[in-house]
Amino acid sequence: MKKRGDKIVIKKRGLLCLKNKENLDLGHIILYEPYKNILTKFYELSINPQAIEFDPISRIFDGLESVSEEFKYYYEALLGVTSYYQHSQGGRGKYIEKRFSSLVETCSINIKISEFPLWLENPTLHRKKGIFTLNGLTGTEKRAIRTIEWNYHGRDDETTDVGNILRDKNTIVLVEIKNRVDSGGTAARREIWTKKFRTILDLLRNDSLFEKNGQRYSLADILINNGYEKIEIYIGILFNVDGTPATLEGDRERGFYSSNREGFRDLLDYARRNNLNVVNIDETNLTLSMSIGDLDITFGALYGDQIPMKLFRKNYSIADLLVLRYDDIWLSQLTSIWERTYLLEHGKNFTTIFKKILLRNREIRMLFNEFIENEGDAELLSSLVNLLLSKYSAEFPNDLCPPKRDREEYLADIIQFVGAVEA
Repeated sequence: MKKRGDKIVIKKRGLLCLKNKENLDLGHIILYEPYKNILTKFYELSINPQAIEFDPISRIFDGLESVSEEFKYYYEALLGVTSYYQHSQGGRGKYIEKRFSSLVETCSINIKISEFPLWLENPTLHRKKGIFTLNGLTGTEKRAIRTIEWNYHGRDDETTDVGNILRDKNTIVLVEIKNRVDSGGTAARREIWTKKFRTILDLLRNDSLFEKNGQRYSLADILINNGYEKIEIYIGILFNVDGTPATLEGDRERGFYSSNREGFRDLLDYARRNNLNVVNIDETNLTLSMSIGDLDITFGALYGDQIPMKLFRKNYSIADLLVLRYDDIWLSQLTSIWERTYLLEHGKNFTTIFKKILLRNREIRMLFNEFIENEGDAELLSSLVNLLLSKYSAEFPNDLCPPKRDREEYLADIIQFVGAVEA
């Protein structure tokens, strides 16, 4: 925080939850709700001393009864806030797959072989179900899924993380996602080839997999009858261990490429043993192509930016697609740790003080509302801090402000935190 004369210069945070949800695209909406849920819980921890309590055994094991008085309240607040966050998984699962699916209407997640007819005939419905689950569908949409005409007779089923329908290429693309080159270890990597890919290959060859109006169809039949001449199935590895887009070289350096190669060779041997028509083998880049009747099939490995190139046939950057930089989580978590510390020690904090002022001062209440309706406008934030400190400076004492933080700057963060919860 810097000051120019008497005017406070405020740092505006980039908070997704201060944005108008109705104006967000799908890629941001899939983050908005989980972010909002987490911020709401952090807010509750900031204003309610009983929001989280530790049982006697936890208090003993975690050292809450033995920590020195100097650090007691900070440690309890730190433990409470971070333990909640570490156990909160809402919104994290399948985020990457949902982000991919948000880019085009034909891209969906959790592609089950048994649901291929639904996906090909109604990709919009399948995509919506994947992103929002059945709870996010209308009654009519749920009924359409329950009453689908196709019967599935496969003894096995298989699910792939994400897939896209490339109508102009007459191609279906499926990708099983691994976050980093070391995700899951060598066994998990190899099993994608030896189990998942092998099962899909078997299901492609099953002549009686689907039934409609008394007629039986293979998965290959379903694809060909819908105008698709090719299906591509990949394992896709997003990042190297340092967070850069994954590369084959980075995979080799970490020692996991060999498990990809072993799985590739196993699938190749399996195809040969079953007398499949193998038409292309690239062992360096781990690509294997074959055909079943009029359907061309490719299995392979993708790294980093190769994934969106194959999935969408567009030159997207993995970093640009997946890294949405917002301050909601880190700011609210750090803020709530300090706010809960002061709440436990003093029975109040900047958050509870601000909320009480809002109750008794309509001018500030209206300015705060304007701040929210303008998605956290920096000038309105600065005006709000100035107004609060000009009228109620004594109610925001320095001993309720974290060390090495300017009081004005911290109050601005509190306003933005509360605003993001209430927006």
